[in-house]
Amino acid sequence: MRIVFHSKLDEFADHLARFCEIDGRLLERATTALLESDEVAAREVLDGEADLRELREACEQLAFEMLLLEAPVAGDLRQVVSGIYIVEHFNRMAALAAHVARLARLRHPRAVVPEPLVPVIREMADHDAALATRLRQVLAEQNVDLGLSMHGADDAVDTLHSGLMRRLSSEDWPHGSVAAVDLALLARYYERFGDHTVSVANRIVYLATGRKPADGVLEPEDGGIVD
Repeated sequence: MRIVFHSKLDEFADHLARFCEIDGRLLERATTALLESDEVAAREVLDGEADLRELREACEQLAFEMLLLEAPVAGDLRQVVSGIYIVEHFNRMAALAAHVARLARLRHPRAVVPEPLVPVIREMADHDAALATRLRQVLAEQNVDLGLSMHGADDAVDTLHSGLMRRLSSEDWPHGSVAAVDLALLARYYERFGDHTVSVANRIVYLATGRKPADGVLEPEDGGIVD
């Protein structure tokens, strides 16, 4: 029975790694659709999000089988439950990429992002791509130190988001209200994508250690902080 359970757990882990890889690729293509007015790329993202439903259903079925048929306890149970939460984060990341693609299609063929702000959106997208790549390594290795480092790496996205919001709300904003609303939405999508990668990393750290991370460090059972 334990051999069967761990075989299912390995299959579940493979699905999660694939989910993470696809999410990163979807955001990359969504950014291409956005910044290059590429309608083909936008359609690829929307089709890709729809295709992920099958992968999500496969994850849910495996989790169901492991919980109800194998009755895991202790660390095994923690792995399954953590995996269920991770699937939901990955699903939201795919949805955020799709939101970017939909906005690109809505404004096509007009550019969504004013030329002076393209580097800001590009930098946010690049940071998110790096976070997704790092997360795949965390998943593959259950690397606690790398998982904890995700919190600090996400700060760059948060800083770019805050700076862009200040520019949007300034009295001398020159690009109009439609562009301001579009950019506020886009900034939020990219920020949330990064936040989800950190949340998944925190889940993996908890899975590996049994302790919850807070702001990039572990909280031991006594309530203190361990570096």
